Amino acid sequence: MFGLPDFAGYLIAGAIGAYGISVCRWFAEKYIKDFPDIPLLLGRIIDWGKPEPKKIARVMGRALHLGTGALWGFIFGKLVENGIFFSNFGLLEGILFSILPWVFFMVVLMPLAKGGIFGIKIGRFQWLIALGMHIVFGSILGLFLQAFL
Repeated sequence: MFGLPDFAGYLIAGAIGAYGISVCRWFAEKYIKDFPDIPLLLGRIIDWGKPEPKKIARVMGRALHLGTGALWGFIFGKLVENGIFFSNFGLLEGILFSILPWVFFMVVLMPLAKGGIFGIKIGRFQWLIALGMHIVFGSILGLFLQAFL
């Protein structure tokens, strides 16, 4: 991709996919009443209990989100490259892979952010909204890598 090694493309695709989730979140915050501030929740995970100002915690949460998106993109790329997950990049492969980071988010990160498993403490349908956003992530990831690698 643009003369870069493949692993750099995986990282870039993952970060762009995570940005796609951020765009979805922006729309959700605008149109869904009481939508949780996910960057703030993620920032609270890594501030180790220190009462950081909300602005700093949000920035930390956004950085964590883009970084983990890049990491998931790298994992997806390496799995496909080695033929472990799928044999090629594409929309369906990206969507199916996106279930893995969604489950990690719902089972590990949500409870750490005090949202409960599958976000039950935040709202009844938080799991479904998060699944939709992760499907956007997987779509972007699969299509980006299919187009450029």
